[in-house]
Amino acid sequence: MTEHGPRASRAGLFYLALALVLVGCLVGYLIAIVGPRSPSVAVDSNTGANTVDGRADADARADAATATTTTHSRELEAQRAESLRDPNDLANFVTPGQPAPTMGEVIDRLHEAGVHTGLGAFPKPGTSPPLIGLAVPDDYALPQGYVRHFQATDDGQRIEPILMFSPDFEFFDSAGNRIEIPRDRVVPPNMAPPGLVVRRIAIPPPINPGSPPV
Repeated sequence: MTEHGPRASRAGLFYLALALVLVGCLVGYLIAIVGPRSPSVAVDSNTGANTVDGRADADARADAATATTTTHSRELEAQRAESLRDPNDLANFVTPGQPAPTMGEVIDRLHEAGVHTGLGAFPKPGTSPPLIGLAVPDDYALPQGYVRHFQATDDGQRIEPILMFSPDFEFFDSAGNRIEIPRDRVVPPNMAPPGLVVRRIAIPPPINPGSPPV
């Protein structure tokens, strides 16, 4: 026999509520399971982003280093080109891997290039021997029209100064006639000024007699 009425309605509502509770529990369980996985995905995404950013930074640093090296190389090339335009730069006369040229060789190359200033203004060592003249002591007061001339040997030794006529002075005798002076302007013994002890200088011997002029 089937019973109908308020008691049957209450039973139906009970089962409906129970079903809703079960569904709610199931949904909560699913959320609890799926929820913790999301942070791990986010961490993985962040890790990937960090890796990409790290590679980008490394590439940027490598590009900057390459650019710096290229700029430095261009600066060196520019300096080298500038030095080649300077005839007095000794680097232009040195071949890498070869012995350094002597001063005589450098002067020869300067003269061949038509350069007669700076180092090119000097004669090749050994081609212009020292002038021999009267020694002038340091305490000797030079009369007007005379100068001390300083010299050195090819190996750098200092030579006593000699007495020479000044190029800016003319000499006249008692009658007013102009006195001719030697072409090299070196004062000879017979034209020595009063008070000067007549003594010719001596050229010091080479430091290394067997070595060629530098």
